[in-house]
Amino acid sequence: MRAVVRKFLLIALPATVAAAMLMALLVEGWVRLSWDAKRGTPGFLVSHPTRGQQLGANYRGWFAGVPVRTNALGFRSDRDDHVAKAANTFRIVVLGDSVTFGHGAVHDYPSLLESQLKQWHPDVDWQVWNLGVPGYNTSQELSYLHEVGPSFQPDLVIVGFFINDIIGNAPAPPNSVARRVRSRALSFLQEHWYSTEFYKRVTLTAAWRLSGSESYRRRFEGLESEEQMSAALSVVEAAREQEVTPFDRFSDAQVAAQQCVGGMPPSAKDLAELQVQPDWPAFVDAVKAFQALERERKYRVMFFLNLVPPVCPDGDFFYDGKSIEHEYFAGLFSGGGTPTVSAYPAFLGVRPSQMPRAEAHAIGNANQLKAETLFVYLRGRLSAELPARPDEVR
Repeated sequence: MRAVVRKFLLIALPATVAAAMLMALLVEGWVRLSWDAKRGTPGFLVSHPTRGQQLGANYRGWFAGVPVRTNALGFRSDRDDHVAKAANTFRIVVLGDSVTFGHGAVHDYPSLLESQLKQWHPDVDWQVWNLGVPGYNTSQELSYLHEVGPSFQPDLVIVGFFINDIIGNAPAPPNSVARRVRSRALSFLQEHWYSTEFYKRVTLTAAWRLSGSESYRRRFEGLESEEQMSAALSVVEAAREQEVTPFDRFSDAQVAAQQCVGGMPPSAKDLAELQVQPDWPAFVDAVKAFQALERERKYRVMFFLNLVPPVCPDGDFFYDGKSIEHEYFAGLFSGGGTPTVSAYPAFLGVRPSQMPRAEAHAIGNANQLKAETLFVYLRGRLSAELPARPDEVR
């Protein structure tokens, strides 16, 4: 018996491991040779021990049809940002999900906000850092701030909110050694091992075919969607809708006069359905935790509601058909005096045809309007704190 065990340990096991390693190298070589260079590098999303996933650092590739770059600090940026701050730096970090990140958008609203701030006060080193991560909820955004806040030292924290940020909220798990080790190993593979997605596809396909599980089928379809997201869809990048152009604006009187006969009246049904979800309490707890940070002056925090009214089927205008949800969330976030700004009123004064994809993953003018909404608020709030420009009348 001992001879059999010794033979297995000294011959069979090493030979099996060597064969597996050789096969893995061959698969990796095949994937690299067939890799579409337009996809850029792997590792857009990588593992994180407590937040589940995060953006990979120094990523160069595509996401949702547009070219995307992340910096060494691990957030979306076309430049090499540094933690060190100059004396005239005003740093704003914007937390959020895919809407804040800029899913499918060449111009995300945080970068457009930065451009407007620089035009307003070019003497200030404005830094608007887009910390949006596709798929994040409010609890993950809170965990993200706790992690990077001490080093990033933001002068202002903007927490972007979209309705699906309620999904999946839960307290962050303990940042154990085992979690960190596992996450680092998985992240290394996701960033450097091109065949990682190949193995995920093979594993999920086999699990789905053998078990017939609906859960595995959904995960497989989700992987297909992820792969499509990383494809270089130049038709989206070059679309006219991505451009920031002048757009029509309605007067207050015109907005008040608009009547949407075919629109659905405001209803509390959707809000009530959200409030009975099992992750609703954790979402509310995360909101309150942000409010506590503002109240205790640990960070200067404000909320930005990425909520947009529905489009009227009768004409080219938005109508106030989600007022119940909007008013509820505006009240929830502003509780305790936390500053809260919403894009909802601004969209009532423009044409949907000039605001592409405004209702979810906004691009072009829709993101420009969001940036403008934030800029107008910040201009009023920060004017007294900044030195007056020679050409500025207060």
